[in-house]
Amino acid sequence: MLFGKKKYSVKAQLEQFLKEYHCRYTADQDKDSGATYYNFEFQAGHFIGTVRKQDDCIDVSYPNMASAPISQLPLVRSKCNERNNSNILFKFTYSIEHDSTEVNVHMSFFNNVIDNAAMVDQLRAAFHFQREWQRDYDEAVSISKDYNNIDLESELYKHQREMFLLRRLELHHEFNATLAKQSRVYGRSPLPLGKFIDMVAPMADFDLVRLGINSPVKHECWDEAEKIKSFDLRHALIEGDGTQAHFASDYAVLDLHYKSGNDQKVKTATILLTAEGEDEHTLYTRVTITFPADNASRINSLNNEERRPHSSSLLIALERADGMQQYKEFYYMWTDAQIKARNGELDSMTEEQMMLCQADESDVAYNLYWGQQYFNSERYYEAILHLENVYNSYRGHFFEMNSEQKRMFLETAYKLGFCYNELGLYKQAFFYLDLMSSDGNIRHTMELVNAMANAKDPRLFSYTEGVMEEVKHNFGQEEELPDNIRQFVNFLRRRRGYAFINFNQLDKAEKIFTEMLDEEDNANYAIKELAHIRRLREESGLDKLDTDPDGGKEKEPPF
Repeated sequence: MLFGKKKYSVKAQLEQFLKEYHCRYTADQDKDSGATYYNFEFQAGHFIGTVRKQDDCIDVSYPNMASAPISQLPLVRSKCNERNNSNILFKFTYSIEHDSTEVNVHMSFFNNVIDNAAMVDQLRAAFHFQREWQRDYDEAVSISKDYNNIDLESELYKHQREMFLLRRLELHHEFNATLAKQSRVYGRSPLPLGKFIDMVAPMADFDLVRLGINSPVKHECWDEAEKIKSFDLRHALIEGDGTQAHFASDYAVLDLHYKSGNDQKVKTATILLTAEGEDEHTLYTRVTITFPADNASRINSLNNEERRPHSSSLLIALERADGMQQYKEFYYMWTDAQIKARNGELDSMTEEQMMLCQADESDVAYNLYWGQQYFNSERYYEAILHLENVYNSYRGHFFEMNSEQKRMFLETAYKLGFCYNELGLYKQAFFYLDLMSSDGNIRHTMELVNAMANAKDPRLFSYTEGVMEEVKHNFGQEEELPDNIRQFVNFLRRRRGYAFINFNQLDKAEKIFTEMLDEEDNANYAIKELAHIRRLREESGLDKLDTDPDGGKEKEPPF
C-alpha cells in the first residue's frame, strides 16, 4: 500500500456495524463542513455519529440523556465538570434552547476506528452512565427538600464538606491511641472553668475544692467553689478587653483540686495554658487539661476506662472585635430573612435563612444564627454554647411545632451531636443523635454510628445490622445498590470491623477487612486495620477463637 493512502473508511465501518446490529439510521451530509451525520438507534437509545470530511474518525453523541430546570443550571454545570474530571471515556456537556425552560445534558465519545465489540461496549456504557448521572444528580438535589428556593450549588458544596467531616471521624486504630481531642474555639464569650470541665471531662459528681493559678506574672489561690467555676480561662494569660486585649504572659499552670463521687480523697487535675500567637483581630491560647488515674478498688477497677488518666486539648481564641458588630450582623440576616419570607421571595433565601425564619424570639434566633455560623467554621465549642440554648428553648414545645420548626429543631440536635463527636465526647453526642436514629437520613445515621463506634458502644452491632437489613430490603442485592448507598454500606461495614476489634473479636474483624482488600473504596482502610490486628495477636499471643460481645453468635453483615 502506498504511503498516505487511506487504510480504512470510518463511514463504511459504521454503516457495517449498524447493519449487523439491525440499527435503524439516517445519514445526512453537511454541505459547508463536509461532515456526515448518522442518526441511529441502539437498544431504544437515540445517538448521533458525526464523521468528518476526512472520513478518519467519528464523534458519537448521546444527546438529551438528561434534563433539569433552568434554575438548576449552576448544579448542572458543577456536575458536568465533576464528571469530566473523573470519566476518561465520556465527555459531558449541556445546552439551553433559547425558548426552553430546561437545561439538556449530553454525553459523547470519540473513536478513530470502529471495532464492533468495543462499539457495543461503549454504547451500553452510555446507558450505565446515564443511570449513574441521574442517581447522582437526584441525590444532589435531595440535599435540600426545597431545591427551587436555595442555591443548590452552594448547598452541594456544604453537603460534600460535611460528608468529609463525617468520614474524618471514622477513626482507625493505627492513630487512635495518639490522637488528642482538639478543637478551635473563638469569640468574645467567657470560657468559665466549670463549663469547660463539664464539656471536655464530664464526671458524674465532683466538688471543686481549690484552684491554684501560677504564671510569670500571677500567683493566686482560690477556695470558693462558685468563684472557681466562673473563672474565665482566657484571663489566665490575657489582660484587657476589645482592642486593648494582650498577652500578659506566655504560659500559666492551673492546679485544680477536687473530689469526685463517694471518694473524699482530694485529687488534682493540671491545666496548662500556652500563648499560641496573635494577629490584628485574634489572640490564640492552647488549653490542655489532664485528669489523674484513681487507685484501683472493688468499685473502681483498673479495667474501668472512665477512671484511667485522660487529657483533652483545645485551641481557644479571643476576638478583639466589638460584640455589637456580631449582633448587627445577626439582626440584618434575621430581618432580611423575615422580609423575604413575608414577600414570598423564597428563591433568594439560603438554607440558614429559611431555618432562621422558624425562630420567633430574637434571643433564640441570635443563638441559632451564630450556632450555625460557628458550626460551618468548625468552631465547635462556641457552636455548642449557642445551639444548646436553641435546643433547650424548643424541646418543651416539640409537639406544638409545625413541620418546618421540627426540621429546624432536629437539625439543631444533629449539629450538637456532631460538635460533641468532634470533641470526642461521645456520650453527649449520643444523647442528641439518638433523636434521629430512625429518620432515614444518611448523614444522621453516619454520625450516630461514628459516636457508637468511637465510644465502644455494643449497641452498634444490632443498630448497624438493622440498617443494613433495611438497605437490603429497599434496594435488593449488592450489585443493585446506587453508588451513594453502596458507599454508605461500606462505611457501616468498616465501622463494624473497627468495633469488633475494640471488643477483641479479632476473627470477625479480620474476616470483614480481608473481604475489603480487593474493594477500591475500602482497601487502604482494611490494610491498616489488618496490620493492627496482626500486632494485637503478636503482642498477646492470641491463638484461640473469639467470643461474641453478647455471648452468642454474631450474625454476618448482609453484604
